[in-house]
Amino acid sequence: MLSKTYHLKFPSLDAAQIAAPFVVETLGNAIPTCNLTGLNVVISKEGDVSINVFFPNINDLKGFEKKHGGFLDTMKKTFLFKSMGFDGVCIFNFDRTEENA
Repeated sequence: MLSKTYHLKFPSLDAAQIAAPFVVETLGNAIPTCNLTGLNVVISKEGDVSINVFFPNINDLKGFEKKHGGFLDTMKKTFLFKSMGFDGVCIFNFDRTEENA
């Protein structure tokens, strides 16, 4: 499984809370069109937003980058934040569902 990780640092928790719905809506819309296998969006009390997007293969990752890779540029027109990110291979992922509990 491949992963794309973004880390967005906002000046405050309030700013991160205002921006988070845009992230969720934009990347949520990519789930069916880009064959995402997972999406995690986490917000910290310090105003950081961490985003992990998971893909089954490289073609789906490239398709996501082509269709939705510019979402950070769009956000930078409206929100003030610093960003870091990287592509990686998921070496461990655990997700317990209610059925498996």
